[in-house]
Amino acid sequence: MRDDQDVQEAEFGDVRVVAVDSRAQRRQVMRQLLEYSFEPVEIAEADSGPAVIELVRRCRPGFVVLEIQMPVEVGLGIIESVGRMSPRPRIVVCSFLHDAATVAAALERGADAYVAKPVGSAELRAALAVPPAEGAGRQLSPSERPVSPSQIPVGTRS
Repeated sequence: MRDDQDVQEAEFGDVRVVAVDSRAQRRQVMRQLLEYSFEPVEIAEADSGPAVIELVRRCRPGFVVLEIQMPVEVGLGIIESVGRMSPRPRIVVCSFLHDAATVAAALERGADAYVAKPVGSAELRAALAVPPAEGAGRQLSPSERPVSPSQIPVGTRS
């Protein structure tokens, strides 16, 4: 009998990911973290909105991992554009920006999870492992979307 870890490894084994950052060096770091975290079958890299859309259409990834600083409005626009695509990949923002307003804006625009950099493989895996929303095109409300525990204001943590 297989345990949960084995099942999770099997689910991640055939996943495609698009890593998005305007800076090549940071995309390379994200690629290494993704490879270390769960060995996806393919990691495509994008540095702009049009490149992300083209790669999502072509590769049909399970995940888009996005650094929102492109500038921020560009990153938020990417979240909205990818969120309207079918099939819709899970959108995880992984960013050095983690102020409450930016986190809220990303989640409102359709990000499924938001983790703060520097991020470890366990935290990234946790953000990626949450099942995608049921029903194509359904967007989760901000209260339904996971956020990194470090992003929850201290007074509201349980």
